[in-house]
Amino acid sequence: MFAIIDVETTGLSAKSEKITEIAILLHDGKKITEEFQSLVNPEKKIPYRITQITGINNQMVANAPKFYELAKKIIEMTEGRTIVGHNVTFDYNFLRSEFREFEYEFERKTLCTVRNSRKYIKGQASYSLPKLTKSLGIPHTDKHRALGDAKATAFLFDMILDIEPELVSGNQYYIPPALNKEIIDKLPHKTGVYYFLNSEKKIIYVGKSINIHKRILQHLNNHSTRKSVEMINHIADVKYTITGSELIALLLESDEIKTLKPVYNRAQRRSVFTHGLFTRINKEGYFELYTDKIEELGKPITSFHSREIAKEFLLKMVEEYELCQKLAGLYKTDGACFDYQIHKCKGACIGNESPEDYNKRVVMAMDRLQFQHKNFYVLEKGREAGERAIIQVKDSVYQGFGYIKDYEIGDKAILSNSIQSMKNNKDTQSIIRSFLNHHRMDLIIG
Repeated sequence: MFAIIDVETTGLSAKSEKITEIAILLHDGKKITEEFQSLVNPEKKIPYRITQITGINNQMVANAPKFYELAKKIIEMTEGRTIVGHNVTFDYNFLRSEFREFEYEFERKTLCTVRNSRKYIKGQASYSLPKLTKSLGIPHTDKHRALGDAKATAFLFDMILDIEPELVSGNQYYIPPALNKEIIDKLPHKTGVYYFLNSEKKIIYVGKSINIHKRILQHLNNHSTRKSVEMINHIADVKYTITGSELIALLLESDEIKTLKPVYNRAQRRSVFTHGLFTRINKEGYFELYTDKIEELGKPITSFHSREIAKEFLLKMVEEYELCQKLAGLYKTDGACFDYQIHKCKGACIGNESPEDYNKRVVMAMDRLQFQHKNFYVLEKGREAGERAIIQVKDSVYQGFGYIKDYEIGDKAILSNSIQSMKNNKDTQSIIRSFLNHHRMDLIIG
């Protein structure tokens, strides 16, 4: 029924770090029925700072099995079970990342004891495992070792089950009256576009996610507004399209919303992007960068989903290109900006830097936000192993997207013939520009 899991790792990022130890406790909803624990050879050095926390050093893992040697055991022990963990996303993401290295999609339901502790054991000063177990009187030996932390998590899980036995049923999300639970259980943990349909088979909402299953569960648990509750209770079916590529998911979502005009996507029908980055020249001849609503000021240099994201992007640009906070509208003053006082601004705000010199850096920053090439293909992750997703821009206009095999990348005729034609508009241009600006992407030029 449940697999309580804890992993120790070489660092915090599942994309770049590796597992050094794993513990799995099988739990039938009442008690632990089986235990498994093993050190894991991460095939990379363990940083000293990590050894100080976990006690696991390079010598200890040198002769330990590598992850692929434990993979079959892990799959068998977790098959058909819900993975339980304290901050389970951390452990689950590391497991999925390890499995992806040999092109296996490890997909399991998860249950987080941090989240459920906050819900059912309220009023705690901290919900970290060491502090929570101490305040609740839960035995917790061998802290920051996989088996010790897993056993402590198991005690905590038992306590939560005593308070909320319904967790055993696995029904941790609201199910609309007209929706079959099996539809939700079979949703993929993959990137794509999803569609909510009502009892009349009419699409009422379109969304995209890098994890369709997880995102839809978030919808079903979102009862924060009358509109969200109303939409949930109208869901009778869920359809989806796997894209593999997040960029294609964004483009397809935007196109489907404009074409289908779902009733609950009302705010997104006109534009997915509400705020933009703009430029103007002040009376002293300096370029000023600023953010504002797109509808009020016309075509932006680039666009964003919200004012907060736009401001955060502008802050990063100011820092990267040593621009002036005052001329970017981020520091209101009649004198020098704060960055000038700490020697990060060259003094354009008080005339110490000429408009010509300052504007060169502004132009460099703006150039980064435009398509650098008129004709190119963006290469993205495909829907399955051995496949690549491609997005075509021709004469600076979005043409569409498609899929090819890895070995077909060098054949431009195949690239062109693989493209499914799509509509180009302000949003598609903004989606592609923003994605390229915020992600490192492989491009085929020409």
